[in-house]
Amino acid sequence: MAEKPLYVDISEKILSSIEQRNFNENSSLPSERALCERYHVSRSTIRQALNHLKFNGYIYTVQGKGTFVKPIVYEQNLFKFYSFTDELRNKNINVSNVIIGHELVSINDVLASKLGRKCNEIFHKIIRLRFADSCPIMIETIYLPQNRFYHIEIGKIEKGSMASYLTKKYDLQLDRVVETFRPVLPRYWQCDLLKISSKDPCTMLERFSYENYILIQYTVSIIRGDKYIFKTDLSRNYLGNNLPL
Repeated sequence: MAEKPLYVDISEKILSSIEQRNFNENSSLPSERALCERYHVSRSTIRQALNHLKFNGYIYTVQGKGTFVKPIVYEQNLFKFYSFTDELRNKNINVSNVIIGHELVSINDVLASKLGRKCNEIFHKIIRLRFADSCPIMIETIYLPQNRFYHIEIGKIEKGSMASYLTKKYDLQLDRVVETFRPVLPRYWQCDLLKISSKDPCTMLERFSYENYILIQYTVSIIRGDKYIFKTDLSRNYLGNNLPL
């Protein structure tokens, strides 16, 4: 087995310090000279290590100012059912929620048409702000039919996963999920909650969840574009001869 290059070893040590939060997002790294002294290597090795980290998206440089830690961006693979809570916790990221509002609403004809339900049906409407490592990531507005989910324990969905709660309490078994995405600019009240400006682009995600082919949950999420991305990994094995060029 080939020996790992020295610059890769140094880059991994710097990355470990970043992941341990020894450097905050957008904070500057020590100078090349300071890094040379810390790791007892040459400046050329430090430059290779920094270039390696930059290529892999962990740091960025500003001409004349130095090298900085790139903000963390959370990634979601779209080729499977997923839970925001479970996905991030599997990456050792602390997930928390704050319930902004919960009420029973009678859906209007516009929402009824979108959901394929009857006008004036009663739904739970839940709005929650979601955090990853204390950073606000998204605002969710969730609609659940009361005739399927009679009582929602707000304390439990504030502390944990909505999907896990509904599965355990109501034996929810989803068999289909349809999602649509589009870029949006946040409204002013959303900016306040997400700690962004009205010019920062977001993703609006609409999620239609089905049980026995009946729509059972509708969620609209406003997601920070600088902190959360969605990924699709296409392969010839999956697409056959329809791989786009």
